[in-house]
Amino acid sequence: MIRTFHRWPGLVALALLTLLALTGAALSVFPAAQSWSSPQADRALTVAELVPRILAVYPAVEQIRRAPSGRITAYWLEGGAPGSAVIDPATGRGVGPADPNRAERWLTDLHRSLFLGDGGRIVTAIGSAAMVIMCISGAALVARRVGGWRRWFVRLRGPLAGRLHVEFARAVVVGLALSSVTSLWMTASVFGFLPDHGISAPFPQNVSGQTGVAIGKMDLLATTPVSALREFNFPYAGDETDVFTLKTDNGTAYLDQGTGALLSSTQLIFMARVTEIIYLLHTGQGASVLGLLLGLMALGVPVMGVTGVIVWRAGARGRPRIKGNHPAAQSETIILVGSLAVLGFGDSSFPAFCAYAASASEAVAEKGWALILPFGTIDRQSPQAFARWGRELGAAMGIDLVLAHEPVLPATKVLTLMSRRDY
Repeated sequence: MIRTFHRWPGLVALALLTLLALTGAALSVFPAAQSWSSPQADRALTVAELVPRILAVYPAVEQIRRAPSGRITAYWLEGGAPGSAVIDPATGRGVGPADPNRAERWLTDLHRSLFLGDGGRIVTAIGSAAMVIMCISGAALVARRVGGWRRWFVRLRGPLAGRLHVEFARAVVVGLALSSVTSLWMTASVFGFLPDHGISAPFPQNVSGQTGVAIGKMDLLATTPVSALREFNFPYAGDETDVFTLKTDNGTAYLDQGTGALLSSTQLIFMARVTEIIYLLHTGQGASVLGLLLGLMALGVPVMGVTGVIVWRAGARGRPRIKGNHPAAQSETIILVGSLAVLGFGDSSFPAFCAYAASASEAVAEKGWALILPFGTIDRQSPQAFARWGRELGAAMGIDLVLAHEPVLPATKVLTLMSRRDY
């Protein structure tokens, strides 16, 4: 049952999951690049110190934003033309244009919604749900294969495709599960299924009617570090009823443009903070190293997809095909005729030697079914033990049965003796 839950979501959603993984891996590079290329503010710098520096260079500035990566951007409207620049907080001067990255925007739209709007978001959420199911079922299958959770990283044996599939799964399953769960949370937030939007602060009605306050002397700005800043909006020029708007990690505040007094404010609710942490974990915005690590793990999806298909096809080819056979669900009566004998194959160096065969033998005994031979085991592909068991089985069935097994020999290579010392 676990294998079925793991196989079919992966086969059905393979193309979608591969697309989401590749675009997610590509998007993980942008936060790191932005963080490393943008001038960072000193930890002691306050908003009251930053804003006058920018105003001295760009007097028409209307908005200042700080991204989770630490990048500070100023926006203005001058002569009817909009302008923007990435700001060096030490000087207030622009160090480059703030134009959005078209490649990043294109990849983001493809990753979030497949260019299909809300319908595409639902499709990608279904893909994330399929990935969660595969992570849980896959982890259970790996633990069962290696003999328990404590043996998670033991050395694997078997065909190459199967080993690669499990090796990649063991390395990336935690990252894939984290990315998938956070994706589902963000989708639920976008569609309003989570109480994380809170109540907006009421716009102040009673203002001083004055203008021209010295921004550097505003108490709230002087106690707000730039590291907590998200957005600072200036009042509309010539409108004495408008106010300064300050958005930080703690919430939103409205400040009088004449006196600098705090007029009203609202705090972020708990669920809003949780959603922001989820956003950080998923996008890497504000945690570029984590984003790169998750992006690297996402590259394991296409590898596991290809190896998973190979393993599935190999298993399908290995199943017996009976001519004229019909599914059990379409049969009115099923008659089983045969004799029972249970033989286990394994390696006695492992603690659970032939444990599955032993449990099968016990289940047969509990059912009251008779075995024509006692439960037997074959250790490490022993041809002698297998031949002996075949003779015993043949004797019990009254036939001459000869079983000749040729064990698979390990790969060898020619070595040249360079020196020898006899003792």
